Amino acid sequence: MHCSVPSPQRGLSLVELVMALTVAAVALTASLPLFTDLRAGIQLRASLNHWMSVLAEARISAVERGRTVVACPSAGERCEATLFWHNGWILFEDTDQDGQHDAYEPLLMTTPPSSEVRIGSSSGRQRILYRPDGSSEGSNVTVTFCDRRGAEKARTIVLSNAGRARTGGATPAQAALVCATG
Repeated sequence: MHCSVPSPQRGLSLVELVMALTVAAVALTASLPLFTDLRAGIQLRASLNHWMSVLAEARISAVERGRTVVACPSAGERCEATLFWHNGWILFEDTDQDGQHDAYEPLLMTTPPSSEVRIGSSSGRQRILYRPDGSSEGSNVTVTFCDRRGAEKARTIVLSNAGRARTGGATPAQAALVCATG
């Protein structure tokens, strides 16, 4: 006959379990701001990437269609007279060259409002136009993007007259204008 010696019980006492859960809760609470900053950074980069792809699409559309293509801030299907784009914007073929979307002009894209990222363009640039040769009408335009993390994390897209776009960091003045707007 085989006899076994009882082994001591293994496990956690209630006090040990409460202490472990307390340590885990403190660690999670301490890391929560890091996760929200990470999420904000991802949303800002996604917004920048979306803009870069839309600007490339606008340029290609202007060349392929042989017509001017316009992007402008919009709360519907009409261009708004504002430098701020986070309330939504549209992209359309401007067949009559008036810089305003009319019912008979093809609407190429609408972008809904952004509650997470504020977007503003350079002073005096309420529209971005691409000509049929792929160039961008007007002076260089800088579009600034700002999220809840503030001015120090703001980014820009600079669109040259040749129609090429590049990303970069925002100057304090650019960031202050866009980040201060709600």
